[in-house]
Amino acid sequence: MKHLFIGLTFLTCFNSFAQKDGDQKPETVYSIVKEERALKWYEDQLRLWKAEVDKSPKNGTAWTNYYASARALRNTNPHGSEERKKYTELCAQIAGEVQKAMPNTFEGYFIPFIENEGAWGNPEGLLKAAAINPDDPRLLDEMLIHYAMERNQQQFDVYGQKMFNTNELPVGLLNWGYNVVSELDENAILFTIGDNDTYAAWIMQAAKKMRRDITVVNTSLIELEGYRNRLLKELGYPPLTVKEPESDEEYLQKKKQIYAHFFQGKRPVYVATTAISLFEKDFGDKLYLTGLAYKYSDSNFDNTAVIRRNYEKRYLLDYLKEVFSYNIGDLKAQEFNGMYVPSMIKLYKHYSETEETLKKQELELLLLKVSEQSGQQSEVFELLSEQNKPVSILSAVLDLKTLEKNMIPVNGNIYMDKYEVTNGDYSKFLNNLKISGQTDLYQSALYDSTQWIKDKYAVSFNDPMMNLYHWHPAYQDYPAVCISYEGAKAYCEWLTKQYNLQRKRTFTQVVFRLPTEQEWRTAAGSGDSKAITPFPNNEIKEPDGKHYRGNIRTSKERFFDDGGFHQVKVSSYLPNKLGLYNTLGNVSEMISTRGKAIGGSWYDLFEDCTFDKTQTYSNPDPAVGFRVVMEIIEK
Repeated sequence: MKHLFIGLTFLTCFNSFAQKDGDQKPETVYSIVKEERALKWYEDQLRLWKAEVDKSPKNGTAWTNYYASARALRNTNPHGSEERKKYTELCAQIAGEVQKAMPNTFEGYFIPFIENEGAWGNPEGLLKAAAINPDDPRLLDEMLIHYAMERNQQQFDVYGQKMFNTNELPVGLLNWGYNVVSELDENAILFTIGDNDTYAAWIMQAAKKMRRDITVVNTSLIELEGYRNRLLKELGYPPLTVKEPESDEEYLQKKKQIYAHFFQGKRPVYVATTAISLFEKDFGDKLYLTGLAYKYSDSNFDNTAVIRRNYEKRYLLDYLKEVFSYNIGDLKAQEFNGMYVPSMIKLYKHYSETEETLKKQELELLLLKVSEQSGQQSEVFELLSEQNKPVSILSAVLDLKTLEKNMIPVNGNIYMDKYEVTNGDYSKFLNNLKISGQTDLYQSALYDSTQWIKDKYAVSFNDPMMNLYHWHPAYQDYPAVCISYEGAKAYCEWLTKQYNLQRKRTFTQVVFRLPTEQEWRTAAGSGDSKAITPFPNNEIKEPDGKHYRGNIRTSKERFFDDGGFHQVKVSSYLPNKLGLYNTLGNVSEMISTRGKAIGGSWYDLFEDCTFDKTQTYSNPDPAVGFRVVMEIIEK
């Protein structure tokens, strides 16, 4: 667990240059926290920068970008995949090679530190790199983390000021940081979850000397006992020692115990909207939205009045209308703008009820602007046009660009999603039903988690899946299962409505639905409806005879030789020739015929997964999910 923080700026390189390699040139490779590019681009940069390293083994810029490319490829490939394993090994190899090629240099210290230690390990390499060049932008965020953990306020301020001076964070994120800390009570504690939300708040404190009374606590760093107890002592809280977890369940209990320790103290505690997913299950009934954060409270209070105060008296919001600057991380900042939407909607409804027309109209303009940037246009449009009952939003409802990008043309006006529908996708649908008051439909579409321990699945090792699979963030990109045929159809109808409300959609009108049997077989067979697998020579194993091409049951007694004990992420393994992932294995996929699924699952043997076989289901099933078809009605 060394690398829960992905450094925001250490991969920022300067004095980059271009060398010809055909028509391609090496380019600066930034951290994926700051800018995310296509896998093919990173693969090209890896090759180009490797050539620069081979040409000049003491070129620090080349080593930095070479490592940055490998790290990006590692972090963007699915967990458990062979590609991720390959690039993990390459990152370690590069760290060792640069240490030998450039001993006693900035890169020779810094790259091995990032790879082998990070915030969780020995800071010796980091401090040696800083001694060589304390102003190098690549180390500023790591130094900020180091001194935050050491509770060294003087040096924390120094590096926070340097990050501010070098524009390492885009203006939009700094504005977000200003607003989130401005709304908090005196001496409050604020939980954040990642790099950008943590740095934005820290820089406000360090560089702008703003809200020095509050304590920003990153949910990853606080797991470290030494840092946690230094911080608790500083706050006047008793120390807390937690047993190191040996299972996923124990890990969740550890996190819950740590959070509860802070909640039970004397200081006001807030959770940034960016981090709410970690707290909703255990503490959601005591967390009240106040704007860009949720306040923990044992008793109810008028949070609408607090939201109104923040928007009218504390926030600075002009930057949401227009930003007159450029930063490589501006797109990340726009994602953060979406964090305003839940409280904006609550305030908009309040202005409607109190008949404050002018304020309502002003807020409406901001809502439209922010929702367009963050991909939440559909529900905001519904609210503003008063077509349906207004609903609140905890997260982006529809990522239009990603949805359209994932649709693969199959035949004429028929497209199919390259991935199976995920828990994350399906949860957005369920949240929409619940919050908008569609109780009956919500109940019929809800996961039946008990199916994990019924009938043929009734074994002890499935108990954690029943408890965790449908809500824990770790399973967000895994296929949605244990849902009914009616739930899958309702999801398609909801997705159809969401898409057709988007203003910047590619197609005028579409229908999302379950595929027919013929459509599914044709797409799974890469255009050949008689194909029985998506694999070369219909072989489930690679030529080496060791690695599997899909997620199946490898024998009657074994499940995990293929790399997955149960389901795996929907982007795992290689796609078929059309670009569809996991058409064989992972989960059997529903088709338009009720009770019928094709493709087999993690629970099925290879011979039962081939496309000439079908699976049946009568209830929600842990081995049955679905994939959607998009039919173009009007271009």
